[in-house]
Amino acid sequence: MLGTGEMTSHIPLYLSVPIIVGIFATLIGRALLLNETTVDRLINRAITAALVGMLLRESWVEHALAWMLPGDDNNVVNLARQVSHGPVLLIVSSLYGIAKLWGGADPATAWKRQRRYDLFVVACTVILMIAGTPARRANLLVDQLLGWPAVVFLTVYCLPIAAAMILLVRICIREMRHEDTTVYERAVFAVILITGVGLCADITFSVVEAITCVLTDQPISDPEMRRDAATFVAATVFLVGVTVVPLVSTLITRLGWDRVSRYRRRLHPLWADLTAAVPEVVLDLPRGRGSDIDPAVLLHRMTVEIRDSLLDLERYTDAGETLRPGSGAAQDNARRIAVAMAAKAGGREPRIGLTSFRTEIQPGTHDLTAELLELLALATAWPRARGMLTTDDCRRLDLSVAR
Repeated sequence: MLGTGEMTSHIPLYLSVPIIVGIFATLIGRALLLNETTVDRLINRAITAALVGMLLRESWVEHALAWMLPGDDNNVVNLARQVSHGPVLLIVSSLYGIAKLWGGADPATAWKRQRRYDLFVVACTVILMIAGTPARRANLLVDQLLGWPAVVFLTVYCLPIAAAMILLVRICIREMRHEDTTVYERAVFAVILITGVGLCADITFSVVEAITCVLTDQPISDPEMRRDAATFVAATVFLVGVTVVPLVSTLITRLGWDRVSRYRRRLHPLWADLTAAVPEVVLDLPRGRGSDIDPAVLLHRMTVEIRDSLLDLERYTDAGETLRPGSGAAQDNARRIAVAMAAKAGGREPRIGLTSFRTEIQPGTHDLTAELLELLALATAWPRARGMLTTDDCRRLDLSVAR
């Protein structure tokens, strides 16, 4: 391959180092936050392989290996450069496994299938090392030496990539045609589609060019394989970049910075006082679960409990009064709620003919928007209305086990 003093990737350090650091940070973040599903694990494995491939293509890593490992420095460096194609094929095998899952393959046998793909990658890598032996001995890149071993090398390297990309492109086209595909999903599939088509075009050109040059005894147009290096880096950046979006979204949710969590914080003072006054409306969480529940489900649970509390407290209002959100100005409604809470806390008997309600939560089947806006307005008005409660009323609420 290239002489020992030159960089394999042709990417300057001021670009390659930030890219490597970004890939490493993405991998750590996903390992901590997104490593539960099979697809997530395959994505993380592909990112790990991309990181290894990037490092093996950096001259400072190659020279470090030459310093640490026995043998001729040039042989170690050239071996590292050819071995770097193995992690690329491992990326491809992971993407192929993801594509099969997207295509409807049984998730229960995903890792059994993946072992077969990995064995194929190992076999291809061994063939690459054998075909690349003449180039290593000559201290040249495969494309610089060319010849039929180079054709074998490029064919074995490019065919698995083409197979995986064709499958991914087909699935992306299929998924983008579905009406229920979200805008974000369409953007992800578009990036994968463009990357897949670009890679297929590039590797097809590489193989055809190599065969043509060998048959005509002409030098190849890119003997230093700059295009191959640039294509690998660009594809890696695009595909890793796609995985950053769900990582950032998960991180924001875990930190409570997402919109749903902000809504919950705004509703919490109102919810806390209402469920303290009517503790029987508090819904049970699924056993063994807590912070891992979808914040949207927790928000829905909170709105359900607020609604049921208001229905119960209506029994302690005067005839004709309602406490339901949207029944009047938020401040007026908040005052009526405070009066009803004080009445219940003071021992007033509920109105005959009215019964309290308890709503069962049904995650995924609700629309929060209309009611949520009214509850947020009520929550904004609540702190002032709460001041109407007497000290004794507040003490009863604060001592409630519903807190």
